[in-house]
Amino acid sequence: MRRNQPTRPQGVTRREFLTRTAAGAGVLTASSLGLTRFAWGSPKPIVLGLHADITGVAATYGYWFQRVVKAAVDKVNAEGGIAGREVKLVVADTASSAETGPRNLRQLIYEDEADFVIGSVHSGVVLASAPVAQETNTFYFSGGAMSASITGEKASPYLGRCHTHARMQAQVGWKWAFDNLGKKWTFVVADYSWGRSLAQEFGARIRKAGGEVQVIKAPPRTSDFIPYLQKVHGDSEVLFTAFLGSAALGVMRQSVEIGLHERMKRFSVICTADGIGMDQIGKEAVGMHFLSYHPRYLDQLPEAQRPYEAAFRKAVGVTPEGRDVSNPKKVIVGSHYWSGWEYVGLIKRAVEASGWRSKKDNKEFHKAFFNLKVQAGPWFPQGDLMLREEDQQGFHNHYLVRVEKDLRLHRIAVLPKEQAVYEPPVDLKKYWT
Repeated sequence: MRRNQPTRPQGVTRREFLTRTAAGAGVLTASSLGLTRFAWGSPKPIVLGLHADITGVAATYGYWFQRVVKAAVDKVNAEGGIAGREVKLVVADTASSAETGPRNLRQLIYEDEADFVIGSVHSGVVLASAPVAQETNTFYFSGGAMSASITGEKASPYLGRCHTHARMQAQVGWKWAFDNLGKKWTFVVADYSWGRSLAQEFGARIRKAGGEVQVIKAPPRTSDFIPYLQKVHGDSEVLFTAFLGSAALGVMRQSVEIGLHERMKRFSVICTADGIGMDQIGKEAVGMHFLSYHPRYLDQLPEAQRPYEAAFRKAVGVTPEGRDVSNPKKVIVGSHYWSGWEYVGLIKRAVEASGWRSKKDNKEFHKAFFNLKVQAGPWFPQGDLMLREEDQQGFHNHYLVRVEKDLRLHRIAVLPKEQAVYEPPVDLKKYWT
């Protein structure tokens, strides 16, 4: 037996004890370092898991989600925790993989004892992780995954989402684009679930309104788009593209190379430009329209929200132009990362409203969470949020933005959350009754 080891107080678990002593310094989590507000004898911490895409194709998102959620946990602890309990953050890497993600989620829950989990932006990871969340009675809040099925036909009682997705984007954005950009559309999209779902959701609404739709699918990692772009109908008025990363840059630039920008309006969702500065795209971006879920620049938010957004950015380390304070070359994934901050605020409110103390109280937590009335404020810089209990989906405002000659995204319309609402495709209330 080693000498000079601190004695573990009665009622304190070994894991808790190790994280609070020098002997356990090797297993300290990032959020437990330097927190001295909570003394011995305080209630057991609430453990918040972050199932982040630290490596793999979604690593840019993982970087920003870690920054945001760590800042949110620091804020909540500095303000007295949740219901007087410290929040301890533990992080697991999904590797942006539907195989690795569920395995590491089990570790997060079984070994790190996560009470709640803020999850991946990768739709495949979220859907593969849903059975683990339900098996362990652990609420898993999607970090912004775009598949409509997450809160649709593949909904799960322990999956929630406050963030937009393909169906909501079509619901809120198609009419403005149809009225202002044109009636004849060509979709050039990545040939996997995200790209296909955008073409299907927007296309169905356009056809119903009497418009014309052409769909061209290309492999997600395409570099030569010319053969696909040459198939665009000569009378098409709107070019909708949906690719990520270098492919998104390629399709934008090559559409200009063959002159499509001169006869068509170009439209996309802002996640195709996440983490990419308009200056990186260059003049080829001028004239592009994007449906945005949260403005990249501070001055593009509605004025009433700017103080909350400014405080949020200061906590995370983001400039008014949407860049990393410590590395200005890094551009925020502004379409998604705000949800990590708001989930912490939502969990805090729901725990305190329901009296939740452990997973035995999940039914009360669920009822409180999905019936919260959320208005813009320090925890909700994105603005008012409407939560729906049936499919455990949240609805928020969207924005139409356009790239001008100064290579900035200029807000041209705010689309209110009420326009984003569609009929709930499932009724999870039955599970919780």
